[in-house]
Amino acid sequence: MYYQLIKTSSLTQKLIVAFVIYFVLFSTQLMGQLINAKYNEEINQLNNLSNDSIYIETAIKISRDIHKNNHCEEDEYHFANLAINKAILSGNTIMHAKALDNLGLLYRYHQRYDQAYPLHVKAFEMVENLEVEPIQLMIYANNAGIAARYEEKFDNSISYYLKAHKIALEENDLRNIGISSNGLGNSLSNIPERKEEALHYFTIALNAERERGESLGIAMNLLSISKYYIDIKDFDEAFKHLNELIQVNRKRSDHFGIAITYEAFGDAYLAQNKIEPAKTYYLESLRLYKNYNYQLNAAQVLNRLGNIQFSFEDYKKANEYYTQSLSIAQEMNNYSLILNNYLGISKVHENLGEYKDALAFYKLSKSYEESIDLGNQKIKIAALKNQFDWEHTETKINLLQKEQDLIEKEIESHKIKLKNQKLLTGLLLMGTVLFIGFGATQYRLRKVKLKAQNQLVEKEKVLLQAEYDRNLAQAEILISRMQINPHFIFNCLNAINLLIQKQENKKAGEYLNTFSRFIRMVLEMPKNETIELEKELQVIEYYLKLEEKRFNNKFKYYFEVEPNVNITEVKIPPLLLQPFVENAIWHGLLPSNNDENILRIKVFKKNESVYIIIEDNGVGIKNKEKQEIELESNEGFPKKSLGTKITKERIKQFNRGFNDCKINLIIDKGENEIGTQVILIIENQ
Repeated sequence: MYYQLIKTSSLTQKLIVAFVIYFVLFSTQLMGQLINAKYNEEINQLNNLSNDSIYIETAIKISRDIHKNNHCEEDEYHFANLAINKAILSGNTIMHAKALDNLGLLYRYHQRYDQAYPLHVKAFEMVENLEVEPIQLMIYANNAGIAARYEEKFDNSISYYLKAHKIALEENDLRNIGISSNGLGNSLSNIPERKEEALHYFTIALNAERERGESLGIAMNLLSISKYYIDIKDFDEAFKHLNELIQVNRKRSDHFGIAITYEAFGDAYLAQNKIEPAKTYYLESLRLYKNYNYQLNAAQVLNRLGNIQFSFEDYKKANEYYTQSLSIAQEMNNYSLILNNYLGISKVHENLGEYKDALAFYKLSKSYEESIDLGNQKIKIAALKNQFDWEHTETKINLLQKEQDLIEKEIESHKIKLKNQKLLTGLLLMGTVLFIGFGATQYRLRKVKLKAQNQLVEKEKVLLQAEYDRNLAQAEILISRMQINPHFIFNCLNAINLLIQKQENKKAGEYLNTFSRFIRMVLEMPKNETIELEKELQVIEYYLKLEEKRFNNKFKYYFEVEPNVNITEVKIPPLLLQPFVENAIWHGLLPSNNDENILRIKVFKKNESVYIIIEDNGVGIKNKEKQEIELESNEGFPKKSLGTKITKERIKQFNRGFNDCKINLIIDKGENEIGTQVILIIENQ
């Protein structure tokens, strides 16, 4: 049993237990006074219940009713905690587990998975070795698996799903076989090396639901299987299951299910880079979401459509979708979606060169990010307080039991006879002193430790902020002196500042260090003279490291320099390569749906000329014919790229000023008609 009070005929023990119960109940009553008056009837009902189990069940029911009908988190958690406190005092382990699991469910409903998971785990562990109905074990294990999966703790998730799955198979419980198998499939699909196992469990879940004749379960698993095939790019199987799924949902007249299926069709076409049919299905799912008032889903699809248009540089249409999504998100007070749309609109303005508006919307997104953080902190603080209260109550009961045993041994050994009243007074005083002393000591230790940690973090933050300010000043000089895209500088500085404000000091320091080296190398470059190819490649490497970090390793880059090229002797204009590298990333790799996006910079010697090739496997240039750039002409460079135009002029100036060598430029389709290839040929005269 979990913390049970030992029954005894001793008057002393009875009085001590009574004191603890009175203390906890008194605290509970004080908390109850803070609840809204509309729950007075429920509170009175609870107070009139003498049976502990019924009290706990009733408090759990009230908490769920409030969640279903009133959506007031504070009130939900209040009644859920009443159930837990009563369970602790009653010493009923089974009801204690049930109350903890209920609070975990409430946290999960509000997407607070990090707080839900340990409660479900504790509920399972409390009854794992007790004689309880198997259904309870399956419920707690499945709930722990779900919370861990949403928290992306997939190893933990799989562990608890397997516990539930084993019991379900032993009991031949088709419903829980389906739940646990589906959960295992969804968890395994997030682990690259175990994705094939996911299909196995999805199939088990689907067969279980078919045997039950449960159409909703069939639909859920068909959707999971289709997403699995989309992920591995087996589109024949994906469409096979999607076609069955749409029939099941139509037969059920499930408009929400039909809308989700259309959305999945859109995902499948988008994965094949078939944009038009993808948009058609997204728009149809959007129509259904709006018609049947699934506003949040509609807003999410609108945001995705905005992302699609943005990736194809249709900034006007992207902004329209972001704005529509934003309007719905604001109406529903969905802070996360509001934040994402503000970020999308900020990127639109940035790419249009409207930096003032870009910064304004970026600041709006930051304000919502801070609101989300504050809300989460408030809930977490409340949860920690509740957890402390439960554990403190349990500890007090346990300590009093141990103290009582010790005192009784002392009484027996020394044959001391005291009156019950004096003994009670002494015990209460001793307990009070011990509690106060222990609490004060722990408080001081926590305070000292926290102060030291905060001082260290703040010191690091101050140092990082100083380095950031120094780099900001240097960046302003850089933008005025060199042909560096201000978008890049703007985004790098924002990324560093965000990490500093979030106190992710290690990441901020690494990023800032790379950015500082890049800035300093560029500032040291002469403006109108030449630079060794070696230094140019070093600058490009720092630039690529920054972009790689900023886009979460969405692309890889490689340098291939043949040993017969002396890169310290080859001279080129400074920052000649950077605009082409930037174009390859932004216009080639980022819009691509490749499994692996690759950028290569090759340097080799051929017929006494040095070749520098910048190639990517991205979406490729639109003109299928080779573009050979005549440097004396004003034609040939992409009109959208200001950096490329400037680079053209710099090459022309270089060729006029240096008689011993000449630079030729070719922009072409990449190898095997994939991606884009930029070739610079440095010819010795």
